[in-house]
Amino acid sequence: MSRIVAGVLLGILIFLTGIRTMTLGLRAVAGPKLRWALRRFTANPAMGLITGAIMTAITQSSSATAAAAVGLVDAGLLTLEQALGIILGANIGTTLTVQLISFRWGNAAPLAICLGALAVVLGGNTIWRRVGYIVTGAGGLLWGIDLVALALGPLTQLPHLTRLILRWEKNPYSGILAGITLTAVFQSSSATIGVTMALAEEGLVGLSGGMAVVLGSNIGTVLTTLLASLGTAEEARQTAVADLLFNMLGVLMVLPLFTSLLQLLQASSTDVIHQLANGHTLFNLGTALVALPGVSYLARLVRRLVPT
Repeated sequence: MSRIVAGVLLGILIFLTGIRTMTLGLRAVAGPKLRWALRRFTANPAMGLITGAIMTAITQSSSATAAAAVGLVDAGLLTLEQALGIILGANIGTTLTVQLISFRWGNAAPLAICLGALAVVLGGNTIWRRVGYIVTGAGGLLWGIDLVALALGPLTQLPHLTRLILRWEKNPYSGILAGITLTAVFQSSSATIGVTMALAEEGLVGLSGGMAVVLGSNIGTVLTTLLASLGTAEEARQTAVADLLFNMLGVLMVLPLFTSLLQLLQASSTDVIHQLANGHTLFNLGTALVALPGVSYLARLVRRLVPT
């Protein structure tokens, strides 16, 4: 059992290091313009959504985009409505990592790590060094998930643990709670979903339980935004609370349609890994587009909950 735990932890650490390394490279390329872009292209919530999605796809961190939005609100450079548009877009942009994981490019991971590391060492202070960080991080991300899947294989022989995980299939609320908890621990919804995909690859969790964890991860990822709002002005705290409310309301909105959602995802692919990735994309895209026309109402509700 200790070997399984050690293998899973090692895989998760490599995965998280890969994400951080890739983010470091992406931010080195585009990071200095993040706040400028967030402030410049957020004239209305729809523009904010597009900007938030693009910047999150570039930086590979919805938490960073949301935290930047909170900081700009705190500085008086963005309104609550503008920040909400950015946060809606950030939820869409973060789906890119999950789609990348779903294609199982793990066999190419060692080559990517080697080539990326070579570019970092030989690239000097050029764009190639930054690209090297991105490639190395992407390789680590994919390799880490492969290691997690490999380590989780023996769990199929542990009946008590398999029964615990199977509860996610029978009761989506337990899966949602697991998603919230794992994301709070990992500080990464992508890591939580990656581990869930590894469990699915080993046959330990199906589409129903996996999607429940995905829904929970969307709530758990708000912790970073809440932490970023501590000690800030009232409107910045309102932005963080609005982020939490949006994700919670999105999950509550989907739960009555959960069975229909699963049927739609089963039609989208024959592979449960791709089904989970598609479910993550569909949930984030759908809830963002549904919430966009109601941004002003959500802002009004949050201002009542967190008065200035």
